[in-house]
Amino acid sequence: MRLDRALIWLHVTGNIFWIGALAAVAFVMLSNVGEAKWRGELALKIYLSLAVPAFVVSFMTGFSRLLMDTGLYLKQPWMHAKLLFAVIAIALHHVIGGRAKKMQSGAVSDAGPTKALLGVFALSAVLAAFFVVMQVPGRG
Repeated sequence: MRLDRALIWLHVTGNIFWIGALAAVAFVMLSNVGEAKWRGELALKIYLSLAVPAFVVSFMTGFSRLLMDTGLYLKQPWMHAKLLFAVIAIALHHVIGGRAKKMQSGAVSDAGPTKALLGVFALSAVLAAFFVVMQVPGRG
């Protein structure tokens, strides 16, 4: 298998685990089972042990692939849209993780806007994938 294909495969695999793990973090935080602090502790453990490592794999392999052919980003308009939604997803990843840390520490007693944040995160992830698969807008 060529290196570029291996990086793409690892990038997609990292994305699948990252999105699933971050969704699990949010679902734990939004649950009404147990105390908020306990839910925050469980959510933070999932975040640190699953979501963050999967994000690192996804980010590093995607970034490495871009560095192998920077023209890929500059020549293909759909990559601009894909990266915009990827950056939004990355920002929300950190916000949701921060909220889990606040719940775990007892600084907040509920999940707050986590449901909406998860919705925007999921939409951003779906749109990032859409632009890659459909290559919209078309090739330059």
